[in-house]
Amino acid sequence: MNIDEIEKFLPQYLSDKDQKQLFSQLKDFPKNIDELYSDKIDFSNGILQADIVDNIPFISLPNINIVYTRVLVLSNSCDIDPDNKRDISPSISYVPVITLINLKKLLIKSKISKKRADEVIQNIKSQKITTMFYLPKGANLEEESIALFEKTLHCNRDYFLKLAKKDNSIKIASLGNYGFYMFLLKLSIHYNRIHEGVNRH
Repeated sequence: MNIDEIEKFLPQYLSDKDQKQLFSQLKDFPKNIDELYSDKIDFSNGILQADIVDNIPFISLPNINIVYTRVLVLSNSCDIDPDNKRDISPSISYVPVITLINLKKLLIKSKISKKRADEVIQNIKSQKITTMFYLPKGANLEEESIALFEKTLHCNRDYFLKLAKKDNSIKIASLGNYGFYMFLLKLSIHYNRIHEGVNRH
């Protein structure tokens, strides 16, 4: 699919002006990767899909220690909305966000060559690695970071939102239209690959 065909799949709820801006930004990818974020963090919208929030509990089995860390929300916005009443208490899914510097340290520990490590970092920053979503420095994100799609966790919605209400600063970044479109594209590729090459009979 070329860039002109993508125009058919742009969100229909956007105004003509916003659609044209989004299409223009997609054409400029990846040169404009630092334009992912919304101009402002709107707390009145509550927590939205793909928001980056701080101080959320995370666990990575088999290690059972709970750490409070920065995360990117995977659940869609309507499922997060507390006004969306559900018969069964919903959960919010999210993934941890780590700094690019810490990832570089992990690469060095893995003893791969500096040349290969630099290639991996460049591929991450170009959004070419499907298991990660690159997050440039911006909004209230102080350092280049990555969201790790493979490390998905969830917790009860009410508990998650209770944590988020303690301090508005817990929500540190929201994606703009361009960033959100890139997020959905990366998430779809990570979880849904129709050409898996397996005949399931």
